Amino acid sequence: MIKNENVIKVMVLGVLFMIFTLLQSCGKKENNYKANEQIAKLSLVEEKSEPHSHEEELEPHTHSHSPQDPGNRILKPEDVKQLWVFPESKDKLGSGGMLQIYMDAESHPDASSGFAKYELGVGGALPEHKHNKTEEIAYFISGEGIVISYENDKRKETVVKEGYVWYTAPGEWHSFKNTGNVPLKLVFATVPNAKHGLLNFFKTVSAEPGKQATALSAEEFAKLALENDMILKPAKID
Repeated sequence: MIKNENVIKVMVLGVLFMIFTLLQSCGKKENNYKANEQIAKLSLVEEKSEPHSHEEELEPHTHSHSPQDPGNRILKPEDVKQLWVFPESKDKLGSGGMLQIYMDAESHPDASSGFAKYELGVGGALPEHKHNKTEEIAYFISGEGIVISYENDKRKETVVKEGYVWYTAPGEWHSFKNTGNVPLKLVFATVPNAKHGLLNFFKTVSAEPGKQATALSAEEFAKLALENDMILKPAKID
């Protein structure tokens, strides 16, 4: 009997120990769950409180829409020099041309095109020429004249006047002359805005009113023209 009672006591103690162990394990799981819940809440609070950083995104926008040099963006006629091209004399323009360069590789090195105004005197004309790398777009402001171009190697003359636009592609022979009684005025763009281009050629052969232009021999003139993408059309010999 005594032995049976001892066995029963041992069994009861074992059961109680198992129940205690289970209860302790459940308590730990509940505590762990509560702890994890608290950590999650703290993480959310910290995330909300931290300032939002763009360091790993795009760099801050620093582009300014204000030009660094406004004087190069808006130009008045009085801001640009007048140059005489092939004048009758240093004191008389005659049938020569008056040039005003508003934009070129020197004044606007980052611009895609040059821009200028040209006034061709009464009876004036430019020699026939072409540009291998340069496009020209001209708009006639006033006066009347003739544009000379070639179509299938055939010479063609087209009357132009106020409001007309004239486009010349690279490699095309062309010229124009004044057939009216007043200067033929136009503005034109040159593309690209080359350092050694048409505008540079005109700057080199021209002079300010009252000043003598640099005298050039025929060979020097042809060389200068070629260096600035201006190829003169050879004259026909009958």
